[in-house]
Amino acid sequence: MASEPSPLAQAQALIAAGRWRDARALLEPLAARPECDACVLRHLAEIDIAEGRGEDALARLHGIDLAADPEAAFVAARAEAALGRLDVARSSLLALRDRLARPSATLEMLLAVVEQRRGDAEAAIAALRAAASLEPRLSAAHKNLAALLAGAGRPAEAREALERAVAALPGDAAMRMRLARAQAAMGEAAAAVASAQAAQRQAPADAATWHEIGLLHAQYWRWEDADRALAEASRRDPGAVAVETLRGVVQQETGDTAGALRSLALAAARNPGDLQVAMGERLMLPQIYESVEDVARWRSRYAEGLAWLLSEMPRWLARPADVLELNRNNFLLAYQGEDDRELQRQYSGLLARLAGAVHPEWREPRRSTFDGARRLRIGFVSGIFRDCTAGRYFERWITGLDARRFERFVYHTSLIDDDFTRRIAAGCEHFATLRGGAALVAAQLAADALDVIVYPEVGMTPASYLLAALRLAPLQCTGWGHPVTTGSDAIDRYLTCAAMEPPDAASHYVEPLVGLPGLGVDYSMPQPPPAAVPAEFGLPAGARIYLCAQSLFKVHPEMDALLADILEADPQGVLVFFQAPVRAVTRQFSRRLQRMLEARGIPARGQLKFLPRMSGAHFRRALAAADVILDTVRWSGGNTSLDAFAAGTPVVALAGRFMRARQTAAMLEMAGVPELVAASPADYARIAVGVANDRERNRALREAIVRGRSALFDRPEPIAALEEALLAAAAKS
Repeated sequence: MASEPSPLAQAQALIAAGRWRDARALLEPLAARPECDACVLRHLAEIDIAEGRGEDALARLHGIDLAADPEAAFVAARAEAALGRLDVARSSLLALRDRLARPSATLEMLLAVVEQRRGDAEAAIAALRAAASLEPRLSAAHKNLAALLAGAGRPAEAREALERAVAALPGDAAMRMRLARAQAAMGEAAAAVASAQAAQRQAPADAATWHEIGLLHAQYWRWEDADRALAEASRRDPGAVAVETLRGVVQQETGDTAGALRSLALAAARNPGDLQVAMGERLMLPQIYESVEDVARWRSRYAEGLAWLLSEMPRWLARPADVLELNRNNFLLAYQGEDDRELQRQYSGLLARLAGAVHPEWREPRRSTFDGARRLRIGFVSGIFRDCTAGRYFERWITGLDARRFERFVYHTSLIDDDFTRRIAAGCEHFATLRGGAALVAAQLAADALDVIVYPEVGMTPASYLLAALRLAPLQCTGWGHPVTTGSDAIDRYLTCAAMEPPDAASHYVEPLVGLPGLGVDYSMPQPPPAAVPAEFGLPAGARIYLCAQSLFKVHPEMDALLADILEADPQGVLVFFQAPVRAVTRQFSRRLQRMLEARGIPARGQLKFLPRMSGAHFRRALAAADVILDTVRWSGGNTSLDAFAAGTPVVALAGRFMRARQTAAMLEMAGVPELVAASPADYARIAVGVANDRERNRALREAIVRGRSALFDRPEPIAALEEALLAAAAKS
């Protein structure tokens, strides 16, 4: 029969389990014995340190010859460090290091802590490198080393340290996720996703790692992968606020609005005072609406939810810093196609009130120092400085400015870097990548003492709303990358395309408008594609192809009847769309259109087709294969329509009430083909069917578009007007 462990062995086990009080009860009687072993005193000293009694620890070690007992000397150094006597601790550790027969990773770890607290980051990094080299499987050494390197502004070295850690600890899913985050911080999207997938294959047991996996997938818009990871996190810790809140965001993107509301309800039950949870639940909007009436119901719910959030302001002011961590945007509201001025004003006001409670200096007016005798210090802030729709729109707002009159600062907040990003970086004086959230960006903007800040869009990212609600420069402007008023009292000018605005445009914005000529941007002409035929894309030969190339959430239910009108008038017509990033969203949209066709008595003949998502030259080739492009009502095409003009394909448009519903109509007018702008929904269907069926007219329109599209592309006038508008506004600020 095995003998019972000795009291010392039992105490050591209790210490390892963190049960200090129980261990002390066993060790104190042993320490009272005349023949007390030095290791008993060392253990008691360790407990003293853990309980915040460093002086007691040193007193226990007083009778031990520290020069002859390296372990006791190490504990004494720990006590000195705990007491804040960092120079003494450092000297003791360096002396101990010199006399040890073999290097110690544990010693290097403590030395790193001491050096870091002394403010010597390089010495701390060196000690951690030594610890990781001595014990490659010591995860804390790798984690702390990577964190220090990242904090020192050396992200590439941090990533390399974590790559070595993963090689040494291949089964550590949490370490792989640290590597994924480091790769994301470097803009290495493919590598970050691969690391997250590797962590996912290891099936970690803890909810926190599954949450990290889901977060990274969500940051790269991999919504279905994110949802699967977050479902695992939720299963392990149901109701965890961070998990359920993020899952609500993801489920909204996957079209599972009901599931999103359930997830947020779980989070609210755990923490009813959480701002992120409350805003997510109260301001939820779906990707795809069921009908025009459904839009009205959701809009009413949104307005009521916003009013409730404002009425509960004292609750949020109890924890105002939560606003700095918000991971939600107000993106989908504008796609309802209504007047959002008041709702946006209230939304921005909510953010401003909370942010001002945390950083009142970020809401105070800023005095202008620009007198025209020097270059205007202008900052451009966004996550769009990459190859995307808004990036292509606004690139030359930066690179086209006269460097003799403007000193350009660009703040790139996206997790993605590409050749487009690098081109912008090369085309300005100062370029910074800031991926630490809105507070980090705001602090940098304030520190750089800019004369002007330009947000090319407010609405594409969560941080953009908060930043636009702050006062970080004497003059602050926004563009129409997300074409709706910001609602912010801190934005001084709304830079817009004059030709796209309706006569009553000023009443749609809280900001004063500055109208720019032409497209309002200097847009580079895309490479025209070669001729294409529908069969190349799996579309039926002999059918007339009506291609609606917009994202499906842009297709307002109001347009369904118009689409049915086209198929009713042209039995050989096929409506073609591009799939949504998530299959469920495509299915929801398809079911809605099918219901409209059934209600109109239009028999199913395979009239709805969905092409896989594509971009660049391949996308323009698909546009060239269509007989006609159908612009969406309430939210018009921008970049997509410009691609259609590059392809020479006729686009039919219906100018709406707001700028965001008038972009393509304005382009058609500028290109000299106003006959493609409809006066009514019935006229829209008539024009579309006529253009698709009359081959001679179709050919003539293509030729006219090719002749007239030079009015749209590579025009210097918008940038010249932008320069003068900025300089004039800065002089008045």
